Amino acid sequence: MTYRLSAITFLIALLALGCKTNKLPTGTKPTTASITEEGFLTCFAPGTALNNQPVWCEASAVLFDGKNLLIANDKDMPSGQSPVLMTSVAKLADSTQLPVTVAPSAFSASRKYEDFTQTPDRRFVLITTAFDRTKPGSHDWDNYNTILYWKTGDEQHPNVLAPDETSRTSIAYRQRIAQVLANNEFPGAMPYFKIEGLAATDRQLLFGIREEGKSYESFTYRAKIISVSYWTEKRGDVERIRLKDDWRIINDFDIARADPTLPKPLALSSLEYDGQRKCFWMLTSQEANGQLDAYLWSITPEDLYANRPFTLIRNEQGQPVHTPGHKAEDVTPLDQNRLLLISDDDRVRTTIKGQIRQPNQAAYTILNIQH
Repeated sequence: MTYRLSAITFLIALLALGCKTNKLPTGTKPTTASITEEGFLTCFAPGTALNNQPVWCEASAVLFDGKNLLIANDKDMPSGQSPVLMTSVAKLADSTQLPVTVAPSAFSASRKYEDFTQTPDRRFVLITTAFDRTKPGSHDWDNYNTILYWKTGDEQHPNVLAPDETSRTSIAYRQRIAQVLANNEFPGAMPYFKIEGLAATDRQLLFGIREEGKSYESFTYRAKIISVSYWTEKRGDVERIRLKDDWRIINDFDIARADPTLPKPLALSSLEYDGQRKCFWMLTSQEANGQLDAYLWSITPEDLYANRPFTLIRNEQGQPVHTPGHKAEDVTPLDQNRLLLISDDDRVRTTIKGQIRQPNQAAYTILNIQH
């Protein structure tokens, strides 16, 4: 009897150990990564034009929502077409099947989309614009200051993140962000800033700041992260996301100090929370003197909120993982082992394996993560 109990106890212990080792460690950083696939995504039909000028696919945001792949172009689209597109991971490299244009009337109302995110429970998807311009005395540019969200799978009906039910933009939050960014040079409020990162934990939204300063012509590149708490409010059949008023800077990362060997200037171009790995990913990109590049970093939630530095992701040879010739602007987990990066190469005819980018295409990169 004692022998049978011991054997059963031993088997239970083995099963428990097996379950434990199959899970990703909580809050651990990946050790290395490698590029496994590169290519060009065909965003829309060749020859697409607006005001008699070619429309370029300047893809600035990407999200795998568990079923579909969402891509956002940060430039205006012709009437009847949306800056938000939907396809599948399997069709990334298939130029014969174009992505589906998503809710043109809803998504075309806002301008300059920069980053997608999804809540860790996969219930909601959010997308933010850059918040990088306003027009004093006018509401003409308020739509550059918008955060949209929707229940996963219902991208046809996005809601505006705002303090009320009637606002068409999120301009109400712009001043609070500007106040949080105030410093000795700009006391009270930061005159100009640009958001390029958006991440969601189960309780907070995090915004990644790429630029701040006097104006779009006079600014400093940054990798600064602001947090604000949120909750969901249900009234009848409508469920809305609401923000608290606890905006604060949680991390002010000095890229050059973390690794002086990297090219300058680099600045934040994406932020994402990875619920499977319990870590954050950040992209920092370069667009100076005709050089396009981006580097991948990671950090645990504990280190992020303690204002500790991010860790640069390297390959097995110890070299930084980066996208030379491409300005990666967003990252999304595909599964337990892969990340997808999308690049906004502006209007540069970049190349991948001898293939030249066309105006209606955007470069993508798939990474395999090793722990």
